[in-house]
Amino acid sequence: MSPRGGSPKGRVIVSASASQIERRGAGPITPKGRERRAKILAAARAVFETKGFLDARVADIVAEAGVAQGTFYTYFDSKEAVFKEVAQSVIETMMDNLHTDRVLDVDPVERIRLAMWRFVDAFRPNAVMIGLIEQVGTFTPEMRQLRLALRESFVDRTARGIQRMQADGIADPEVDPVLFAEVLGAMVDQTCYIWFFLGKEFDPRETVETLTLVWARGIGIKDV
Repeated sequence: MSPRGGSPKGRVIVSASASQIERRGAGPITPKGRERRAKILAAARAVFETKGFLDARVADIVAEAGVAQGTFYTYFDSKEAVFKEVAQSVIETMMDNLHTDRVLDVDPVERIRLAMWRFVDAFRPNAVMIGLIEQVGTFTPEMRQLRLALRESFVDRTARGIQRMQADGIADPEVDPVLFAEVLGAMVDQTCYIWFFLGKEFDPRETVETLTLVWARGIGIKDV
């Protein structure tokens, strides 16, 4: 236990002014402020990806961003707060990259193959942060919910795709589209986690072809 008014060993506590607290709630209101905040977020992501969440410090982030520690606390009240925002940005970016409004007029197996490539290409550049979100999610419910939100977005879109193929007589009508989307989505997600976060080497083309084959056969497409 630290003395009253002191701080735990190895941790610096910075008291926020009223204006800092107000700015955190409202966000930066000038172009310069927005630019500075974005710079801190980019620096934070670089530090988290290099050091991990537990070993990263606010001091590392401000050094990477080239700003004073007081500037950091103008926009974020802790390492946890900036991690949450970086994580939210990563999830939103991945969701955007996975999204497509077009139902392509191609062979259904090719449609699945393109979806596999879309997931791989969206996961690859964000793999380290996705892995960190999973790790932090083991002790932070908010991060766990963020991670689940990404999966649920993918599952929801996948289930709708399976339902369309069932309606077109392509997929097995007895398949539960939501449950199969969960199970097959977990297969793709875990493969990418092992591949890009844990670093196991896979041949990209062979891996996508295998994911496509298992997916197509799983939902009952006969001509694979």
